Amino acid sequence: MHDTQPIGTLIQARYQIMNVLGRGGSGITYRAEDAFTGRQVALKELSLKGLNDWKKLELFEREARLLEDLDHPAIPSYVDYFQVDTADNRLFYIVQEIAEGQSLAELVAAGERFSETAVKCIAAEVLEVLQYLHGLNPPIIHRDIKPQNLIRGNDGSIYLVDFGAVQTAYREATAFGGTVVGTYGYMAPEQFRGQAYPATDLYSLGATLLNLLTRQNPGDLPQKRLKIEFRPFITVSERFADWLDSLLEPLLEERFETAKVALETLTRPVVRLQSRVRPLNSTQVFHKPSGSKVRLHRSRRQLTLKIPPSGLHNAEAMVMVFLALSMYISSIFGILSVLVVFSMPMLFFVLLLWAGGIGPTLMVLNALAGTVTLTITSDRYTLTRQLFKWKQEHSGAARDLYSVEMTTAYTQNNLPVTTIALSAGTQIHKFGTSLSTPEKAWLTSEIQAFIVDQESMQR
Repeated sequence: MHDTQPIGTLIQARYQIMNVLGRGGSGITYRAEDAFTGRQVALKELSLKGLNDWKKLELFEREARLLEDLDHPAIPSYVDYFQVDTADNRLFYIVQEIAEGQSLAELVAAGERFSETAVKCIAAEVLEVLQYLHGLNPPIIHRDIKPQNLIRGNDGSIYLVDFGAVQTAYREATAFGGTVVGTYGYMAPEQFRGQAYPATDLYSLGATLLNLLTRQNPGDLPQKRLKIEFRPFITVSERFADWLDSLLEPLLEERFETAKVALETLTRPVVRLQSRVRPLNSTQVFHKPSGSKVRLHRSRRQLTLKIPPSGLHNAEAMVMVFLALSMYISSIFGILSVLVVFSMPMLFFVLLLWAGGIGPTLMVLNALAGTVTLTITSDRYTLTRQLFKWKQEHSGAARDLYSVEMTTAYTQNNLPVTTIALSAGTQIHKFGTSLSTPEKAWLTSEIQAFIVDQESMQR
Protein backbone atom coordinates (compact mmCIF):
# COMPACT_ATOMS: atom_id res chain seq x y z
CA MET A 1 0.00 0.00 0.00
CA HIS A 2 1.39 3.39 -0.96
CA ASP A 3 1.78 6.29 1.49
CA THR A 4 -1.19 8.54 2.17
CA GLN A 5 -1.32 12.08 0.85
CA PRO A 6 -0.43 14.80 3.40
CA ILE A 7 -3.38 16.71 4.86
CA GLY A 8 -4.01 19.84 2.82
CA THR A 9 -2.69 18.41 -0.46
CA LEU A 10 -4.58 19.79 -3.46
CA ILE A 11 -5.41 17.13 -6.06
CA GLN A 12 -6.14 18.16 -9.66
CA ALA A 13 -6.09 21.78 -8.46
CA ARG A 14 -9.57 21.15 -7.03
CA TYR A 15 -9.83 18.58 -4.24
CA GLN A 16 -8.11 19.40 -0.94
CA ILE A 17 -7.33 16.43 1.32
CA MET A 18 -8.87 16.75 4.79
CA ASN A 19 -8.37 13.30 6.34
CA VAL A 20 -8.33 9.56 5.60
CA LEU A 21 -11.71 7.84 5.62
CA GLY A 22 -10.42 4.32 5.09
CA ARG A 23 -7.98 1.91 3.48
CA GLY A 24 -8.84 -1.16 1.44
CA GLY A 25 -7.56 -3.55 -1.16
CA SER A 26 -8.52 -1.07 -3.89
CA GLY A 27 -6.69 1.93 -2.45
CA ILE A 28 -7.13 4.76 0.04
CA THR A 29 -10.27 6.85 0.47
CA TYR A 30 -9.98 10.46 1.68
CA ARG A 31 -12.40 13.10 2.80
CA ALA A 32 -11.70 16.13 0.61
CA GLU A 33 -13.20 19.54 -0.03
CA ASP A 34 -14.20 20.48 -3.55
CA ALA A 35 -12.75 23.96 -4.12
CA PHE A 36 -15.24 24.56 -6.96
CA THR A 37 -18.41 23.85 -4.99
CA GLY A 38 -17.30 24.03 -1.34
CA ARG A 39 -18.81 20.59 -0.72
CA GLN A 40 -17.02 17.71 0.94
CA VAL A 41 -16.51 14.59 -1.18
CA ALA A 42 -15.07 11.10 -0.91
CA LEU A 43 -11.87 10.79 -2.96
CA LYS A 44 -10.78 7.21 -3.68
CA GLU A 45 -7.16 6.81 -4.80
CA LEU A 46 -5.34 3.91 -6.49
CA SER A 47 -1.60 3.99 -7.06
CA LEU A 48 0.22 2.09 -9.81
CA LYS A 49 3.40 2.18 -7.75
CA GLY A 50 4.00 -1.24 -6.31
CA LEU A 51 0.77 -2.57 -7.84
CA ASN A 52 1.30 -6.31 -8.29
CA ASP A 53 -2.19 -7.20 -9.46
CA TRP A 54 -3.35 -5.43 -12.59
CA LYS A 55 -6.90 -6.70 -12.04
CA LYS A 56 -7.15 -4.08 -9.26
CA LEU A 57 -6.74 -1.33 -11.85
CA GLU A 58 -9.27 -3.06 -14.09
CA LEU A 59 -11.78 -3.26 -11.20
CA PHE A 60 -11.08 0.36 -10.24
CA GLU A 61 -11.80 1.63 -13.75
CA ARG A 62 -14.91 -0.53 -13.97
CA GLU A 63 -16.12 0.86 -10.64
CA ALA A 64 -15.85 4.39 -12.05
CA ARG A 65 -17.81 3.48 -15.20
CA LEU A 66 -20.55 1.80 -13.19
CA LEU A 67 -20.89 4.59 -10.63
CA GLU A 68 -21.36 7.11 -13.41
CA ASP A 69 -24.46 5.23 -14.57
CA LEU A 70 -26.02 4.56 -11.16
CA ASP A 71 -28.84 6.68 -9.82
CA HIS A 72 -30.21 5.72 -6.41
CA PRO A 73 -30.62 7.85 -3.27
CA ALA A 74 -28.83 5.23 -1.13
CA ILE A 75 -25.75 5.22 -3.38
CA PRO A 76 -23.56 8.34 -3.11
CA SER A 77 -23.54 10.09 -6.49
CA TYR A 78 -20.61 9.93 -8.87
CA VAL A 79 -18.77 13.24 -9.34
CA ASP A 80 -15.56 12.66 -11.31
CA TYR A 81 -12.87 10.24 -12.47
CA PHE A 82 -9.32 11.21 -13.49
CA GLN A 83 -5.66 10.28 -13.27
CA VAL A 84 -2.65 12.23 -12.05
CA ASP A 85 0.91 11.56 -13.25
CA THR A 86 3.88 12.37 -11.03
CA ALA A 87 7.61 11.91 -11.58
CA ASP A 88 7.54 8.37 -10.18
CA ASN A 89 3.91 7.31 -10.06
CA ARG A 90 0.50 7.34 -11.71
CA LEU A 91 -2.53 7.85 -9.48
CA PHE A 92 -6.18 7.17 -10.35
CA TYR A 93 -9.07 8.86 -8.54
CA ILE A 94 -12.81 8.33 -8.21
CA VAL A 95 -14.79 11.21 -6.68
CA GLN A 96 -18.20 10.65 -5.08
CA GLU A 97 -20.53 12.56 -2.85
CA ILE A 98 -19.78 11.66 0.73
CA ALA A 99 -22.23 9.72 2.90
CA GLU A 100 -22.06 11.58 6.20
CA GLY A 101 -22.37 9.18 9.09
CA GLN A 102 -20.74 6.06 10.51
CA SER A 103 -20.35 2.61 9.06
CA LEU A 104 -22.22 -0.22 10.74
CA ALA A 105 -18.82 -1.72 11.60
CA GLU A 106 -17.90 1.46 13.50
CA LEU A 107 -21.22 1.39 15.34
CA VAL A 108 -20.69 -2.26 16.38
CA ALA A 109 -17.14 -1.49 17.51
CA ALA A 110 -18.46 1.46 19.55
CA GLY A 111 -20.74 -0.91 21.43
CA GLU A 112 -24.11 -0.14 19.86
CA ARG A 113 -26.71 -2.86 20.34
CA PHE A 114 -29.06 -3.50 17.45
CA SER A 115 -32.60 -4.65 18.20
CA GLU A 116 -34.52 -6.98 15.92
CA THR A 117 -36.61 -4.04 14.74
CA ALA A 118 -33.52 -1.97 13.90
CA VAL A 119 -31.93 -4.88 12.03
CA LYS A 120 -35.12 -5.43 10.03
CA CYS A 121 -35.17 -1.76 9.02
CA ILE A 122 -31.54 -1.94 7.88
CA ALA A 123 -32.26 -5.15 5.96
CA ALA A 124 -35.24 -3.58 4.20
CA GLU A 125 -33.24 -0.53 3.11
CA VAL A 126 -30.35 -2.63 1.78
CA LEU A 127 -32.74 -4.95 -0.04
CA GLU A 128 -34.30 -1.96 -1.80
CA VAL A 129 -30.84 -0.95 -3.06
CA LEU A 130 -30.06 -4.52 -4.14
CA GLN A 131 -33.40 -4.73 -5.91
CA TYR A 132 -32.36 -1.66 -7.92
CA LEU A 133 -28.86 -3.00 -8.69
CA HIS A 134 -30.00 -6.50 -9.58
CA GLY A 135 -32.78 -5.08 -11.75
CA LEU A 136 -30.37 -3.28 -14.06
CA ASN A 137 -29.46 -4.70 -17.46
CA PRO A 138 -27.14 -6.46 -16.97
CA PRO A 139 -27.64 -6.91 -13.20
CA ILE A 140 -24.93 -5.44 -10.99
CA ILE A 141 -23.70 -7.62 -8.13
CA HIS A 142 -21.90 -5.77 -5.36
CA ARG A 143 -20.01 -8.85 -4.08
CA ASP A 144 -18.81 -7.12 -0.90
CA ILE A 145 -21.85 -6.36 1.27
CA LYS A 146 -20.50 -6.04 4.82
CA PRO A 147 -20.80 -3.69 7.82
CA GLN A 148 -17.84 -1.57 6.67
CA ASN A 149 -19.61 -0.79 3.39
CA LEU A 150 -22.94 0.22 4.89
CA ILE A 151 -23.11 3.75 6.27
CA ARG A 152 -25.82 4.91 8.61
CA GLY A 153 -26.23 8.54 7.68
CA ASN A 154 -26.85 11.38 10.08
CA ASP A 155 -30.48 11.24 8.96
CA GLY A 156 -30.72 7.54 9.87
CA SER A 157 -30.74 6.32 6.26
CA ILE A 158 -28.50 3.48 5.11
CA TYR A 159 -26.03 4.08 2.26
CA LEU A 160 -24.16 1.43 0.26
CA VAL A 161 -20.57 2.34 -0.63
CA ASP A 162 -17.42 0.82 -2.14
CA PHE A 163 -18.27 -0.68 -5.50
CA GLY A 164 -14.70 -1.88 -6.05
CA ALA A 165 -15.75 -5.52 -6.17
CA VAL A 166 -18.81 -5.19 -8.40
CA GLN A 167 -19.56 -7.60 -11.16
CA THR A 168 -22.01 -7.05 -13.97
CA ALA A 169 -23.70 -10.40 -13.75
CA TYR A 170 -23.65 -12.92 -16.59
CA ARG A 171 -21.93 -10.59 -19.08
CA GLU A 172 -18.66 -10.72 -17.14
CA ALA A 173 -19.14 -14.01 -15.34
CA THR A 174 -16.87 -15.78 -17.80
CA ALA A 175 -14.20 -13.11 -17.90
CA PHE A 176 -13.97 -12.81 -14.13
CA GLY A 177 -15.33 -16.19 -13.07
CA GLY A 178 -11.98 -17.22 -11.62
CA THR A 179 -11.52 -14.08 -9.50
CA VAL A 180 -12.31 -14.60 -5.82
CA VAL A 181 -13.58 -11.26 -4.56
CA GLY A 182 -15.17 -10.60 -1.17
CA THR A 183 -14.50 -10.55 2.55
CA TYR A 184 -14.03 -13.53 4.87
CA GLY A 185 -17.14 -14.28 6.88
CA TYR A 186 -19.43 -12.45 4.45
CA MET A 187 -18.80 -14.41 1.25
CA ALA A 188 -21.32 -16.93 -0.03
CA PRO A 189 -19.87 -20.39 -0.75
CA GLU A 190 -20.08 -19.85 -4.51
CA GLN A 191 -17.79 -16.80 -4.21
CA PHE A 192 -14.94 -19.08 -3.18
CA ARG A 193 -15.34 -20.68 -6.62
CA GLY A 194 -15.15 -17.27 -8.29
CA GLN A 195 -18.89 -17.22 -9.03
CA ALA A 196 -21.43 -14.53 -8.16
CA TYR A 197 -25.17 -14.17 -8.73
CA PRO A 198 -27.81 -11.76 -7.39
CA ALA A 199 -28.52 -14.20 -4.53
CA THR A 200 -24.81 -13.97 -3.62
CA ASP A 201 -25.40 -10.45 -2.30
CA LEU A 202 -28.34 -11.76 -0.26
CA TYR A 203 -26.05 -14.19 1.57
CA SER A 204 -23.63 -11.35 2.37
CA LEU A 205 -26.51 -9.26 3.66
CA GLY A 206 -27.56 -12.13 5.94
CA ALA A 207 -24.01 -12.41 7.27
CA THR A 208 -23.93 -8.64 7.84
CA LEU A 209 -27.15 -8.79 9.86
CA LEU A 210 -25.66 -11.61 11.95
CA ASN A 211 -22.70 -9.37 12.74
CA LEU A 212 -25.05 -6.67 14.02
CA LEU A 213 -26.91 -9.19 16.20
CA THR A 214 -23.95 -11.20 17.51
CA ARG A 215 -21.10 -8.64 17.35
CA GLN A 216 -18.97 -11.43 15.90
CA ASN A 217 -17.57 -12.17 12.47
CA PRO A 218 -20.07 -14.66 10.99
CA GLY A 219 -17.15 -16.76 9.79
CA ASP A 220 -16.22 -17.44 13.42
CA LEU A 221 -19.64 -18.88 14.29
CA PRO A 222 -20.03 -22.69 14.25
CA GLN A 223 -21.06 -24.28 10.97
CA LYS A 224 -22.61 -27.57 9.95
CA ARG A 225 -22.22 -28.53 6.30
CA LEU A 226 -21.37 -24.90 5.47
CA LYS A 227 -24.58 -23.69 7.20
CA ILE A 228 -23.95 -21.12 9.93
CA GLU A 229 -25.48 -22.33 13.23
CA PHE A 230 -26.43 -18.87 14.49
CA ARG A 231 -29.63 -19.44 16.48
CA PRO A 232 -27.97 -20.04 19.90
CA PHE A 233 -26.18 -16.68 19.56
CA ILE A 234 -29.13 -14.38 18.84
CA THR A 235 -32.43 -13.49 20.49
CA VAL A 236 -34.99 -12.78 17.78
CA SER A 237 -38.43 -14.00 16.81
CA GLU A 238 -38.69 -17.43 15.22
CA ARG A 239 -40.08 -15.87 12.05
CA PHE A 240 -37.11 -13.55 11.65
CA ALA A 241 -34.67 -16.37 12.41
CA ASP A 242 -36.31 -18.45 9.67
CA TRP A 243 -36.00 -15.50 7.30
CA LEU A 244 -32.28 -15.19 8.10
CA ASP A 245 -31.96 -18.93 7.49
CA SER A 246 -33.27 -18.43 3.97
CA LEU A 247 -30.70 -15.69 3.30
CA LEU A 248 -27.84 -17.83 4.62
CA GLU A 249 -28.58 -21.08 2.80
CA PRO A 250 -25.22 -22.36 1.50
CA LEU A 251 -26.90 -23.88 -1.58
CA LEU A 252 -27.81 -21.18 -4.08
CA GLU A 253 -31.06 -22.88 -5.07
CA GLU A 254 -32.24 -22.99 -1.44
CA ARG A 255 -31.67 -19.25 -0.90
CA PHE A 256 -34.10 -16.44 -1.68
CA GLU A 257 -33.89 -16.03 -5.44
CA THR A 258 -34.22 -12.26 -5.57
CA ALA A 259 -34.02 -9.21 -3.33
CA LYS A 260 -37.67 -8.54 -4.17
CA VAL A 261 -38.82 -11.90 -2.79
CA ALA A 262 -36.65 -11.47 0.31
CA LEU A 263 -38.04 -7.98 0.92
CA GLU A 264 -41.65 -9.07 0.43
CA THR A 265 -41.16 -11.97 2.82
CA LEU A 266 -39.55 -9.69 5.41
CA THR A 267 -42.12 -6.92 5.29
CA ARG A 268 -45.21 -8.96 4.43
CA PRO A 269 -44.75 -12.53 5.70
CA VAL A 270 -48.08 -13.51 4.14
CA VAL A 271 -47.01 -12.96 0.55
CA ARG A 272 -50.04 -11.78 -1.39
CA LEU A 273 -49.36 -12.98 -4.91
CA GLN A 274 -52.07 -13.81 -7.39
CA SER A 275 -52.52 -17.40 -6.38
CA ARG A 276 -54.91 -20.31 -6.13
CA VAL A 277 -54.71 -19.93 -2.35
CA ARG A 278 -57.59 -17.85 -1.03
CA PRO A 279 -56.33 -14.88 1.00
CA LEU A 280 -56.96 -14.43 4.69
CA ASN A 281 -59.76 -12.14 5.73
CA SER A 282 -57.27 -9.69 7.25
CA THR A 283 -54.07 -7.96 6.26
CA GLN A 284 -52.73 -8.46 9.79
CA VAL A 285 -49.27 -10.01 10.11
CA PHE A 286 -49.47 -13.00 12.48
CA HIS A 287 -46.66 -14.02 14.80
CA LYS A 288 -46.27 -17.05 17.06
CA PRO A 289 -48.29 -16.32 20.21
CA SER A 290 -46.33 -16.14 23.43
CA GLY A 291 -46.41 -19.40 25.37
CA SER A 292 -47.51 -21.55 22.43
CA LYS A 293 -46.13 -25.10 22.49
CA VAL A 294 -46.76 -25.64 18.78
CA ARG A 295 -43.55 -26.36 16.87
CA LEU A 296 -43.25 -25.01 13.34
CA HIS A 297 -40.27 -24.76 11.02
CA ARG A 298 -40.54 -23.21 7.56
CA SER A 299 -37.64 -23.14 5.11
CA ARG A 300 -37.64 -22.49 1.38
CA ARG A 301 -38.41 -26.12 0.54
CA GLN A 302 -40.23 -27.59 3.52
CA LEU A 303 -42.78 -26.76 6.20
CA THR A 304 -43.01 -28.98 9.28
CA LEU A 305 -45.70 -28.48 11.92
CA LYS A 306 -46.35 -30.44 15.11
CA ILE A 307 -49.30 -29.73 17.38
CA PRO A 308 -48.80 -31.36 20.81
CA PRO A 309 -51.63 -32.47 23.13
CA SER A 310 -53.61 -29.44 24.28
CA GLY A 311 -54.18 -30.71 27.83
CA LEU A 312 -57.22 -30.13 30.03
CA HIS A 313 -56.49 -26.50 30.81
CA ASN A 314 -59.42 -24.97 28.93
CA ALA A 315 -63.11 -24.87 29.88
CA GLU A 316 -64.17 -26.90 26.85
CA ALA A 317 -61.98 -29.84 27.88
CA MET A 318 -63.28 -29.71 31.43
CA VAL A 319 -66.86 -29.80 30.14
CA MET A 320 -66.00 -32.92 28.12
CA VAL A 321 -64.51 -34.57 31.23
CA PHE A 322 -67.67 -33.75 33.18
CA LEU A 323 -69.92 -35.12 30.42
CA ALA A 324 -67.93 -38.34 30.08
CA LEU A 325 -67.85 -38.97 33.82
CA SER A 326 -71.55 -38.12 34.20
CA MET A 327 -72.58 -40.50 31.45
CA TYR A 328 -70.40 -43.36 32.68
CA ILE A 329 -71.47 -42.93 36.29
CA SER A 330 -75.08 -42.88 35.15
CA SER A 331 -74.51 -45.99 33.04
CA ILE A 332 -72.98 -47.81 36.03
CA PHE A 333 -76.09 -47.12 38.09
CA GLY A 334 -78.16 -48.22 35.10
CA ILE A 335 -76.25 -51.51 34.85
CA LEU A 336 -76.84 -52.17 38.53
CA SER A 337 -80.54 -51.47 38.00
CA VAL A 338 -80.65 -53.89 35.06
CA LEU A 339 -79.02 -56.59 37.16
CA VAL A 340 -81.61 -56.11 39.92
CA VAL A 341 -84.66 -55.64 37.74
CA PHE A 342 -83.99 -56.66 34.13
CA SER A 343 -85.98 -54.92 31.44
CA MET A 344 -85.31 -54.21 27.77
CA PRO A 345 -86.13 -50.45 28.02
CA MET A 346 -83.66 -50.09 30.90
CA LEU A 347 -80.95 -51.98 28.99
CA PHE A 348 -81.53 -49.83 25.91
CA PHE A 349 -81.24 -46.69 28.07
CA VAL A 350 -77.94 -47.92 29.58
CA LEU A 351 -76.49 -48.62 26.14
CA LEU A 352 -77.42 -45.10 25.02
CA LEU A 353 -75.65 -43.62 28.04
CA TRP A 354 -72.57 -45.70 27.31
CA ALA A 355 -72.50 -44.69 23.63
CA GLY A 356 -73.03 -41.04 24.54
CA GLY A 357 -69.91 -41.11 26.65
CA ILE A 358 -67.66 -42.34 23.82
CA GLY A 359 -67.47 -38.95 22.05
CA PRO A 360 -66.52 -36.91 25.14
CA THR A 361 -64.08 -39.64 26.19
CA LEU A 362 -62.28 -39.56 22.85
CA MET A 363 -62.07 -35.76 23.07
CA VAL A 364 -60.56 -36.01 26.57
CA LEU A 365 -58.03 -38.66 25.44
CA ASN A 366 -57.14 -36.59 22.40
CA ALA A 367 -56.57 -33.53 24.61
CA LEU A 368 -54.29 -35.61 26.86
CA ALA A 369 -52.30 -37.57 24.27
CA GLY A 370 -53.34 -36.69 20.70
CA THR A 371 -50.83 -35.09 18.32
CA VAL A 372 -51.11 -33.69 14.79
CA THR A 373 -48.15 -33.48 12.40
CA LEU A 374 -48.18 -31.73 9.02
CA THR A 375 -45.31 -31.84 6.55
CA ILE A 376 -45.39 -30.03 3.20
CA THR A 377 -42.53 -30.16 0.70
CA SER A 378 -42.32 -28.83 -2.83
CA ASP A 379 -44.07 -31.97 -4.14
CA ARG A 380 -45.87 -33.81 -1.28
CA TYR A 381 -47.90 -33.13 1.84
CA THR A 382 -48.61 -35.49 4.74
CA LEU A 383 -51.05 -34.91 7.62
CA THR A 384 -50.82 -37.39 10.50
CA ARG A 385 -53.07 -37.70 13.54
CA GLN A 386 -51.86 -39.97 16.36
CA LEU A 387 -53.43 -41.09 19.64
CA PHE A 388 -51.23 -43.52 21.55
CA LYS A 389 -50.48 -46.28 18.96
CA TRP A 390 -53.43 -45.41 16.70
CA LYS A 391 -52.37 -43.39 13.67
CA GLN A 392 -54.30 -41.86 10.77
CA GLU A 393 -52.41 -40.47 7.80
CA HIS A 394 -53.49 -38.43 4.79
CA SER A 395 -51.07 -37.54 1.99
CA GLY A 396 -51.11 -36.24 -1.55
CA ALA A 397 -49.47 -34.01 -4.12
CA ALA A 398 -48.53 -30.54 -2.88
CA ARG A 399 -49.80 -29.04 -6.13
CA ASP A 400 -53.36 -30.03 -5.05
CA LEU A 401 -53.23 -27.71 -2.03
CA TYR A 402 -55.32 -24.70 -2.96
CA SER A 403 -56.79 -23.25 0.23
CA VAL A 404 -56.07 -22.89 3.95
CA GLU A 405 -58.42 -20.93 6.18
CA MET A 406 -60.07 -20.76 9.57
CA THR A 407 -63.62 -22.15 9.42
CA THR A 408 -66.30 -22.92 11.99
CA ALA A 409 -66.14 -26.50 13.28
CA TYR A 410 -69.16 -26.29 15.59
CA THR A 411 -70.89 -23.87 17.95
CA GLN A 412 -70.72 -23.85 21.72
CA ASN A 413 -73.00 -21.66 23.84
CA ASN A 414 -74.08 -20.04 20.54
CA LEU A 415 -70.47 -19.09 19.82
CA PRO A 416 -68.50 -20.52 16.85
CA VAL A 417 -65.49 -22.75 17.53
CA THR A 418 -63.03 -22.49 14.63
CA THR A 419 -60.65 -24.99 13.12
CA ILE A 420 -57.92 -24.89 10.46
CA ALA A 421 -59.19 -26.24 7.14
CA LEU A 422 -56.59 -27.30 4.56
CA SER A 423 -58.15 -28.02 1.16
CA ALA A 424 -56.43 -30.40 -1.25
CA GLY A 425 -58.26 -31.44 -4.38
CA THR A 426 -61.66 -32.76 -3.28
CA GLN A 427 -60.58 -33.28 0.34
CA ILE A 428 -60.69 -30.88 3.27
CA HIS A 429 -58.42 -31.71 6.22
CA LYS A 430 -59.40 -30.07 9.51
CA PHE A 431 -57.10 -29.84 12.53
CA GLY A 432 -56.03 -27.59 15.40
CA THR A 433 -59.54 -27.11 16.81
CA SER A 434 -58.29 -27.12 20.41
CA LEU A 435 -55.72 -24.37 19.76
CA SER A 436 -56.28 -20.76 20.72
CA THR A 437 -57.58 -18.37 18.07
CA PRO A 438 -54.21 -16.51 17.81
CA GLU A 439 -52.44 -19.85 17.29
CA LYS A 440 -54.87 -20.83 14.53
CA ALA A 441 -54.46 -17.45 12.81
CA TRP A 442 -50.66 -17.74 13.03
CA LEU A 443 -50.55 -21.28 11.62
CA THR A 444 -53.01 -20.43 8.84
CA SER A 445 -50.83 -17.50 7.73
CA GLU A 446 -47.64 -19.60 7.85
CA ILE A 447 -49.12 -22.46 5.81
CA GLN A 448 -50.60 -20.04 3.29
CA ALA A 449 -47.30 -18.18 2.90
CA PHE A 450 -45.44 -21.44 2.29
CA ILE A 451 -47.93 -22.65 -0.35
CA VAL A 452 -47.79 -19.29 -2.13
CA ASP A 453 -43.97 -19.31 -2.06
CA GLN A 454 -43.92 -22.75 -3.66
CA GLU A 455 -46.31 -21.62 -6.39
CA SER A 456 -44.23 -18.52 -7.12
CA MET A 457 -41.05 -20.61 -7.45
CA GLN A 458 -42.72 -22.93 -9.94
CA ARG A 459 -43.88 -20.11 -12.23
